[in-house]
Amino acid sequence: MSGLARVIRYLRPYAWMTVLGIVTTILPVLMELVTPRMVQFIIDQGIRAGDMAAVWQGSGIMMLAAILGAATTIGQGIARAQISQGIAFDLRNDLFRHIQRFSFANLDRMQTGQLMTRVSSDVDVARMFLSAGMALLLRTLLMVIGSLTMMLIIDWRLGLIMVAMLIISGSVIFWFLRVVGPLFSIVQQKLGKLNTLVQENLAGVHVVKAFVREQYEIENFDRDNVDYMEQNIKVGRYLALVMPVLLVLTNLGATLAIWRGGVDVIGGRLTIGELVAFSNYMLIGMSPLLLLSNILSMISRAEASSKRVIEVLDTEPAIQAPPTPAVVTEPAGDISFENVSFHYSGSRIRRGLDAPAAGNGPARSQSGIPDAGPANGQRLTRTANGNLRPVGEEVLDGISLHAASGQKIALMGATGSGKSTLVNLIPRFYDAEGGVVKVDGVDVRSWEPIQLRKEIGVVLQQTTLFAGTVRENIAYGRPNASMKEVVGAAEAAQAHDFIMQMPDQYASIVEARGANLSGGQKQRIAIARALLTNPSVLILDDSTSAVDLDTELRLQEALAEKMEGTTTFIVAQRISSVVDADLILVLDDGKIAAQGTHEELLAGSEIYQEIYYSQFEEA
Repeated sequence: MSGLARVIRYLRPYAWMTVLGIVTTILPVLMELVTPRMVQFIIDQGIRAGDMAAVWQGSGIMMLAAILGAATTIGQGIARAQISQGIAFDLRNDLFRHIQRFSFANLDRMQTGQLMTRVSSDVDVARMFLSAGMALLLRTLLMVIGSLTMMLIIDWRLGLIMVAMLIISGSVIFWFLRVVGPLFSIVQQKLGKLNTLVQENLAGVHVVKAFVREQYEIENFDRDNVDYMEQNIKVGRYLALVMPVLLVLTNLGATLAIWRGGVDVIGGRLTIGELVAFSNYMLIGMSPLLLLSNILSMISRAEASSKRVIEVLDTEPAIQAPPTPAVVTEPAGDISFENVSFHYSGSRIRRGLDAPAAGNGPARSQSGIPDAGPANGQRLTRTANGNLRPVGEEVLDGISLHAASGQKIALMGATGSGKSTLVNLIPRFYDAEGGVVKVDGVDVRSWEPIQLRKEIGVVLQQTTLFAGTVRENIAYGRPNASMKEVVGAAEAAQAHDFIMQMPDQYASIVEARGANLSGGQKQRIAIARALLTNPSVLILDDSTSAVDLDTELRLQEALAEKMEGTTTFIVAQRISSVVDADLILVLDDGKIAAQGTHEELLAGSEIYQEIYYSQFEEA
């Protein structure tokens, strides 16, 4: 089934309004088809016969038809607006709800700009077709069929000339649809790519300016913008071609019909009124044909956009709830990894980013920071943390560990060693490719994902705050939490003092992405947000990197007190963040290179020693 056919199925909830739209489209056409017959009646029965009563009668019927046509056209406009806006509303809701079900793996494979284009631009293109395109298409078909029928009734020989013209025109239209339809799909893809570039650039604008890369970004945008423009020009050439061809065909048919009709009038086989009526029906039937290029353009665009919308809706979330979820009545936070391996994969919607060709500059992270692409041209994909990783490369290999309830586990290692990926497997943001991850002795794939994540508090590597108040951001995971609980979480996260110094304290507005807060302030609000959920497992993924050392020490003391009995995983770069951990894992190239307490690793791990002494010397 085509994408447009799938979108049209959204008409079902608006069945009565759709019927009203169809009826109010048919009635004006019928009223318009009455007029040429009345003109024929006035000429043949009124003017030629010298009968003014017939003239008045025909004129009155024409006026009544015009009034009824105008009234029903108003109803048609109202019905079209309600149907199109209702369908757009339903489509956007379904898209947003479906995207909310996507896992990190799904989102890694899709560009934000592409998703935004599908939710906004593509839905609007489909809406415009359902609003105006379908009505125009139905009106055109009715006008052509109705006028052709009336022409055949007046004189079948003249009518056959117009039938032949319509068959040739239909062949041109069919060719146009086959050629131009795929081109509109490419246009929307180019637009999505352009939107992605703009979105990524705006997200990393500070880095762009810091590295003086404005010209590089301008050249990137100019290249993609030219690509988008050239594709539109290519489509425009076909649109420019089809209108003159249809115009020539319709004028040729009209000329032949009028010539033959004139011969028949002179020969007495046709009245002047009949020829005038036939000419009017030709105009009625041909005028919509001249709009067909616009209608066909709308159909092609709508089909391409509908396919892109349906493609998202048909993408299955990578993380699915099991048919019969396990029931864990008393979560304790016992975590185990049994020979776990994992790698990132590409996607059918979005291919992994290609490594840049020589001279094109480096690929960029989500923040806009240049990343070094692999020298062998390997395909890359961007992870939920904004990092570029080679597709198919083992990020974790043979990981086995056990964290008893209430233990504090720390993860250290170089960038890209797999620390964030490891902790992201616990709340099942991703599924392990091999081995088993268990929470409280139950495979995470047997948990209901929502229930599992309610037991786990997460502070991600990239801090995200939403536009709203400070209180709303802290209470994001528990909207019904009391003010006392919100303040308690903020105090433990060492956020209370700076919040109280803000103009409206907890009612102060946080701008989108926390733009009016410092990095350390955003991290502490994010920590408070996680603490407020009272999780049995707490994951802190490099969550104090922007916090000063004194604040971090106070935060560690507060967490030790507030989260006693909670299993905690800490991903950190600072030794000071992990010295009191029950178990420290040193990761290297996706494997556990060493594990133990701070003292044990300092005595026996070269990697840990190197990290420790480098930070000690800096201090």
